[in-house]
Amino acid sequence: MRILICAGRHCTDIHLCRRVLEAFQRMHEVRVLIHGGSQFLGAEIEDWAREVGADIVRYPPNWQLHGKHAERLRNAFMLKDSRPDLVIALPGGEDTEELLARAKAQGIQTLSVTDRQ
Repeated sequence: MRILICAGRHCTDIHLCRRVLEAFQRMHEVRVLIHGGSQFLGAEIEDWAREVGADIVRYPPNWQLHGKHAERLRNAFMLKDSRPDLVIALPGGEDTEELLARAKAQGIQTLSVTDRQ
């Protein structure tokens, strides 16, 4: 499966990220893992993908070109360009919610994860 994983820019819970990816992998083989290059979770996401042999596609926001709109524009492009089968959303804010709404509107399955234990 092609999985897009996203989170708010301040989400730092690498343990939650890994637990979610591992749980999903037990049910469905992740072949491609797509993410937005989070400064806190990006390395963990890519380490996990390498461990399971999944391909990695990273879409970092272009802050210099787009300024404060960089994440929102990146999310729209990432969703369209990467063609995920599923979007997994870790805790985030408005941009994460907008990405989920876009995915749902396009008929892409979504899974929202909260940070509650």
